[in-house]
Amino acid sequence: MEVSKKFKLALILSNLMLFVYLVFRLINQAKILKYFPLDTTNDISSHIAQLYFLKTCGFHNLCAYWYNGYSLLKFYPPGWFFFSYPLLLIFKRPEIAAYVSIILMLLISFIAIYKIIKLKEKSFLKSTSFFLFLFGTATSVSGFFRLGRVTELFGWMIFLILSYFILKYKDKSFDYNFIYFIPFYTIMLIAQPIVTIPFHFFLLSLFLVKLRSKKELLILIVFTLLGIILSSFWWYPFVNSLGSESRTYSYLPEITQRFFDLTGQWVSSTILITILPIITLVMFYIYYLTNKDKKELLFYSPILLISLLVVTRIATIIPYLNFVYPEPYFTFFIIFILIFLFNLNFEKLPRILQNLIPLGIILVSILSISVSVLTTSYYQGHTQLEKTTLNLLNEAKGPFMILETPSSTSYPKAYYSYAAIYLNLSTPSGWSPSELTDERNDLLNKVGSTFHNKNCNDFIDVANKLNLKEIITYNEFCNLKEKCNFRERIIKDNTCLIRL
Repeated sequence: MEVSKKFKLALILSNLMLFVYLVFRLINQAKILKYFPLDTTNDISSHIAQLYFLKTCGFHNLCAYWYNGYSLLKFYPPGWFFFSYPLLLIFKRPEIAAYVSIILMLLISFIAIYKIIKLKEKSFLKSTSFFLFLFGTATSVSGFFRLGRVTELFGWMIFLILSYFILKYKDKSFDYNFIYFIPFYTIMLIAQPIVTIPFHFFLLSLFLVKLRSKKELLILIVFTLLGIILSSFWWYPFVNSLGSESRTYSYLPEITQRFFDLTGQWVSSTILITILPIITLVMFYIYYLTNKDKKELLFYSPILLISLLVVTRIATIIPYLNFVYPEPYFTFFIIFILIFLFNLNFEKLPRILQNLIPLGIILVSILSISVSVLTTSYYQGHTQLEKTTLNLLNEAKGPFMILETPSSTSYPKAYYSYAAIYLNLSTPSGWSPSELTDERNDLLNKVGSTFHNKNCNDFIDVANKLNLKEIITYNEFCNLKEKCNFRERIIKDNTCLIRL
């Protein structure tokens, strides 16, 4: 069989498997339209709530639903929320808006990928393959869809759009269409820092190939500065207050641990963040073998640099670069692995690679789907515990917290999202840890520990500081009503609402 036919057959078989699996997972995730996300595999409930807050509180305004009032989206990038806000106005319910936004982002990402592939050749097969290997494999299914990291997905959508501009103009002089770089780069800067930071390595690629043209270099500098200025309404307050009002820096030790963990919960991340940059380097070497173009080496040198920084873990000690945890790098490296793959001249490859690459494509597809099936949970409806807790929430009146949840099916912070949206209830806690100060975080930890230890006096003291009026708790902790002399208790199925 000819080399090109082997490659096409491998892509077709992989596409069929990945497409069926991706559609299956998107249909499963559509349960969010019926069941509000309350389980522990759950970032999306935070995004859903803050999308709702954007409508009810307003951007950068004080929002009283969480943390006894906080400045909305001051320490969290607003890009996806602005993108999804019109969908909220259309569909009314933020869950629907969030789900539709996922479908819309996938569609726009496919269009961007198609435009990227079209720079070399018009190939629907390669475009589909690129899309499915990027969004239909285990890491994307787990992160973007099941966990619901929609703000990061939005960032990668913008990354792909900007990648089209970078790849288009690396070998071509700027024309009037390059002016669209300004709005998309502006959006990138407010999209998601964990995507924006590695993106600048690719932007550096364009700077490098434009060094010989002073006019084009000046245009690129001016356009970049305009994007920085236009996005400063968000990033300037963010950077200016990051150290004093947010706990973002407190997460650096955990982020670093994910790069080195060989025995704990992050072992799979540690393995992948070692393998993927190595594959990126190897794929570039194979790509370079087929063209021997030194301009390509110069252009992709920043990508090779970040691959080396990550695989050697030097990235974990470089300021700002060390804010990026492993999972976003997965997507970053996969994008460039696919760019190199679909720009290969197979006829110039050694025969062993001509056979191994198609085989590898099929094996990776099978392995990825198998790992995802075995390790990524499916979206669940509400168990009796969630139903009972929601019933008690309807009885709540004042600022509340959920303490000592007995089941892994329920995530207390997710209820804080539901209660704000559908019951107009506030909480001294919340579901946006980047908005927390150290002082507030200490109080929340203390109220949880004193309640767990059944230390009534200390618990009441901290509860008063937090303006906490009601708690929902479970099983034997319901008996604290008598021990601590709380005012009232409503019990349903070993779940109780206690008024302090």
